Amino acid sequence: MNRAFGEKKGPTTGNQDLVKELNKAVILNIIWRHAPISRAEIARISGLTRGTVSSLVDELIHDSFVKEIGTGTSAMGRKPIMLQLNAGAGVIVGVDLGVNYVLIILADLRAQVLARKRLSITPEMGEKRILEKMLDGIADILDSAPVTPRGLLGIGAGVPGLVEMEHGVLKFAPNLRWKNVPLKELLQERFDAPVYVDNEANVGALGEKWFGAGQGIRHMVYLSVGVGLGAGIVVNGELYRGATGYAGELGHFTILPDGPLCGCGNRGCWETLASELATLRRAREVLECGEAGILRELLARDHRRSDAEGAAGGATTGDAAFTTSKADKAGTTDAADAADAAKSPTTAAEISDDAADAAARLSVDVLVEACERGDAAAQHVLRETGRYLGIGIAGLVNAFNPEVVIVGNTIGRCGHWVLDEAAREMEARGLSQLIKGVRVVPAMLGPDACAIGGVSLVLSDFLSLPRITF
Repeated sequence: MNRAFGEKKGPTTGNQDLVKELNKAVILNIIWRHAPISRAEIARISGLTRGTVSSLVDELIHDSFVKEIGTGTSAMGRKPIMLQLNAGAGVIVGVDLGVNYVLIILADLRAQVLARKRLSITPEMGEKRILEKMLDGIADILDSAPVTPRGLLGIGAGVPGLVEMEHGVLKFAPNLRWKNVPLKELLQERFDAPVYVDNEANVGALGEKWFGAGQGIRHMVYLSVGVGLGAGIVVNGELYRGATGYAGELGHFTILPDGPLCGCGNRGCWETLASELATLRRAREVLECGEAGILRELLARDHRRSDAEGAAGGATTGDAAFTTSKADKAGTTDAADAADAAKSPTTAAEISDDAADAAARLSVDVLVEACERGDAAAQHVLRETGRYLGIGIAGLVNAFNPEVVIVGNTIGRCGHWVLDEAAREMEARGLSQLIKGVRVVPAMLGPDACAIGGVSLVLSDFLSLPRITF
């Protein structure tokens, strides 16, 4: 456990402080996993003496990280006093920086969501404006935070691109068109708290591993399929990072050598065929051919609604106000949040040269609605996305032999319209010995996966063994 979320450097080797910190980390992990639990049971599981456990538990209670919650049952003798993590010891901020949005959540130590704020952005706004908007959004949500003994315990952020983790530098984000952005430094300067920055697919994988569809899974791949496509690969319960820490950029694996131009400069990358933008591009093409009548009607409906709201003075643009709910659990999102998060339209310029064209309002959630209403052309569009997704998944399964492939971000929320076809393609192309029993499932945390993963980054460091310096 890194003291008070980064207050001090880890202890040096060969002293009593190191042993004490190691034992505290062990005890805290046991309480995290087995609460409610007694001191005697902690001693039994850990192998530590009861005296050592009692002393260190008292310190954790004094530091507000653990609390007593009453007595348990006992076959004989005194009833034990039960312990659990004090979820209200402090607050954690999780950030999901996307290409066209920023999602910020405020959570407690059990990753229960206390508040969330979603901001609209576009790459055209530029690095400076987007960063200012993100920083101000975090400040706003912290203003809503409850008073806690430890305050802000840390900020965890998932970002779309190559991240040098030690210094928290976003080295390259092709879809944002950013290079060498010192995110960790900027966040620490503003908020004076421990900051953890990683690739958004890795962060989403961590969120699903801790609180979602990956719980109890030792080998899994999490695919974040939105404007881009990235992978978080979990091998034997740990994120696989590769030799230089950049593993998982599978969206830039070539699927079609002479395919569409990618933001990375290559052609035919996986994300140019299976991403949200690729899906909307195919949907625009069928609209331009006069197909997808139901989809066209839905777009016209949304256009009329927007006009009506504007005439009534009710139309809103820009940022959505944050919402707070102490009842929110990690991985749960109310219908309004889910609908808002699913509406990740591309810009009008990407969808149509004519800004007045209904296709400018095209989004994945409208496409799914058209599928559900029986639009055969819309269904074909999503099946094509599933087909290209499945081609890549087959390669992933052959390479990493996972138990499950979790599909998150916008395309993950398309459900069976995409994932059934992806699973069929995987089964058709993967080696039979490797695809047997592999499941392709949507992210359980939905649009919160990456932001909850940001919270998990902070918790992971909190629950880790202390850093040893030599």
